[in-house]
Amino acid sequence: MQRIAKRSLLAATVLAALALLAALALLESASVQTTTLGAPARLRVPMLVGDMAFPITVGDGRRVAMPGFLDGPVVRRTGGDAWAATWYCEDRVANAHGFAGSLRVECAGQTRVFPLRDATAPAQAPMPPRIAVLSDLEGNAAFLDAALRKLGIVGDAGDWTYGDGHLVILGDSVDRGREVFTVLWRLHALAAQAHDAGGAVHVLLGNHEQYMLRTNPSRASHEHLHALNAMGGYARAFAADTVIGHWLRRQPVMVKLGDVLFTHGGVSPDVVRTGLSLEQLNTAMRDYWNTPAAKRETSPALDAVLGQAGVTQYRGYFRGMEGKYPRTRSEDVERALDHFGARRIVVAHTIVDGVQAMFDGRVLAVDVNHDEARPQVLVFEDGDERVVDIGIGRNIGNGEGEAFRGFSLADRRDRAMLAAMIRDIRRLSALPYPY
Repeated sequence: MQRIAKRSLLAATVLAALALLAALALLESASVQTTTLGAPARLRVPMLVGDMAFPITVGDGRRVAMPGFLDGPVVRRTGGDAWAATWYCEDRVANAHGFAGSLRVECAGQTRVFPLRDATAPAQAPMPPRIAVLSDLEGNAAFLDAALRKLGIVGDAGDWTYGDGHLVILGDSVDRGREVFTVLWRLHALAAQAHDAGGAVHVLLGNHEQYMLRTNPSRASHEHLHALNAMGGYARAFAADTVIGHWLRRQPVMVKLGDVLFTHGGVSPDVVRTGLSLEQLNTAMRDYWNTPAAKRETSPALDAVLGQAGVTQYRGYFRGMEGKYPRTRSEDVERALDHFGARRIVVAHTIVDGVQAMFDGRVLAVDVNHDEARPQVLVFEDGDERVVDIGIGRNIGNGEGEAFRGFSLADRRDRAMLAAMIRDIRRLSALPYPY
């Protein structure tokens, strides 16, 4: 028996060694897919048929030059009024410390000022004289700035000119595009300016803000990830002690202005059955961010926010999800409106060809984040909705491109990248879904 056991152990050892050698041989034949500018995107390992692509969410230790690109700043509160800032300019990281209420950054021949004062609008308010609704910006700063000017929300200098009007950003301002920080800092500054003018900027959380704040970078731009990794990592960039991270964690998942309800995904029958109010749903989201991950527990309130049929994930107005929920019926919409005391629900999250009225106008869908969609924006004037064609497309077809370089285990930077990839894949696989 001992002889058989020894032979079995020897055979297992040989097989394990052969498997390791085969894996090493495959890795030596692997390549790193990068963006055109050189930011790592995927590790491509050749197989018998095609190859396997493993996402790279970590840095590879190489310098990448991105002309004109500023990422960040990541501004971290360090006690009292003191702060420490880090940003990525073109191909390198810079730092600053201060006590002032704003940060001035010089990058690529431009001076940019980042006010550090927060403003968060109430989630419920009487109907303002004007509302403009934008959604699913996904790091597209060029579109945001062009749309704000076209709608008269900002002037030529980029400052708030909308008076007592309200701007509603209906979730998913982050991911995919590389200028995530540019978009967030823009909205952060406008929120303070609008507050001072008697108006408001409502930045609702969508599913992508939730992914980002839970440190899931799987949908992030590769060049944005490269810059964040150079600055200390994805998780630290949006941590609760940063100005932007703290501000985002205070934003709502539902807003009601007059008798119009705004939420990213929609209001499912499951949400209505909980009996939870708008404020309770927003509180559940805020409490979630303030609870250590190890102590978070499932609850009807969190299901109503983060679950498949929750207000940030629901797509039932457009289609059913097998095994999750059926397509919404007209009577479901009526019950949702009655529950929240509203006459309209405005949603994003699911792409439409143009701003679309559904269920006899009781649901208005505004996610036109597609190059083929009509460049429309939903506005309200004295409580009446109107669709405006702003003539400005999203222009999201211009991706980061792709290039390739060799991968070598003899290169310490590639070995370090592979080890970090394995750690991050394990970390991501341990994240509970949906929350």
